[in-house]
Amino acid sequence: MPYRLSFLGMELPNRFRVLVVCTANICRSPMFEALLGRDLAAVGAPFEVSSAGLLDLGEPADPAAVEAIAGHAIDISGHRSRPLAALELSSFDLVLTMTREHLREIVIVEPEMYPITFTVKAFARELAAPRDGTLPDGFRARIRALSAGRPTSSMLGQSREDDVADPYQLGQQEFDTTAAELAELSRHISLGLHALAD
Repeated sequence: MPYRLSFLGMELPNRFRVLVVCTANICRSPMFEALLGRDLAAVGAPFEVSSAGLLDLGEPADPAAVEAIAGHAIDISGHRSRPLAALELSSFDLVLTMTREHLREIVIVEPEMYPITFTVKAFARELAAPRDGTLPDGFRARIRALSAGRPTSSMLGQSREDDVADPYQLGQQEFDTTAAELAELSRHISLGLHALAD
């Protein structure tokens, strides 16, 4: 039976809140939201994962995204996109974006979000990096510790090294490739977040 997003719109007390952001919230971010939500639930981590887009479309997930993520036993057919502008960003403990451009858009509007906002790929690297000493108490403090020393210049430039490519209108094979990439990132990040939340 496929995993379904059953917590959308629900208040889940005593959970850390993660927001996933892409352009329109119809391809990459709903796929990663579902993957990360499932993987975190599987390891018993106390997280609520949601997603949003820079655009305000109010549309369902792209059919190709629905098909691609179904290959990972997840059903996102009930997803509807929602705009980032409708959310209170400060209510989230961690924001993960699909590209540097998305990260820049968030930080331009709310600079104070930078210490807890990362591209998905950069955050996976930060979690995997060896660290000296112990992390501070508290989940958000630990996220900020991961960000310590990360210059704001890391948001700049045209490099796509930290980007998850947008498969929109590029065919089912591209969506399947993106879903597989996101699934691998989700596995690494869910284990890392579980450790940080302990």
